[in-house]
Amino acid sequence: MPVSLVKSPVVEAPDRSEGLLEVLRFMAAHEGELGPAASLLKYGRFYPHVEERPAGLSMGRMGLCYCNCTRARYPYLADDPVPYHYAEGYALDSALGIHYQHAWLVDLNGRAIDLTWRDTKNAVYFGVTFSDAFVHEAMMATKLFGILCSAPLQSRLFANSAAFESTLWRPTLPGLPVGRPREA
Repeated sequence: MPVSLVKSPVVEAPDRSEGLLEVLRFMAAHEGELGPAASLLKYGRFYPHVEERPAGLSMGRMGLCYCNCTRARYPYLADDPVPYHYAEGYALDSALGIHYQHAWLVDLNGRAIDLTWRDTKNAVYFGVTFSDAFVHEAMMATKLFGILCSAPLQSRLFANSAAFESTLWRPTLPGLPVGRPREA
């Protein structure tokens, strides 16, 4: 059964994550013309999280989100379509009220799958999803996990808007506006 790429319960920013957007706006104001925060504000969106982690995806070690997500995707890269894509940005741990740079997977319905945090019941995810080819290229070139925080990638990613957009997986998915999960 095919999975829809355009149906999403995402509508507007969650009240509790306005602080996350304010932090990004502050950082973007100090980056110059283009940088990680400005790019997230321009291309990022909120991702509702899955209720239950899909079978076959294992939890990784705390503190290793970039590695956990990169490695978990490899068995699925030959699938058509690839069921999980790599995303980075910021996640809000609602219990602590702290925003973290973070990585997660995104399923074909645009939902976050966290392979690092055990309790995601009230977590909020805001970021971008990178293309499979770029994730592979970036990890091979830098020998590091992580994209937005990778110093060797900064000049490539933030040369201009077109350069950043070229690294994204379907940067303009119809039906997936920036926003929050609708209440059921």
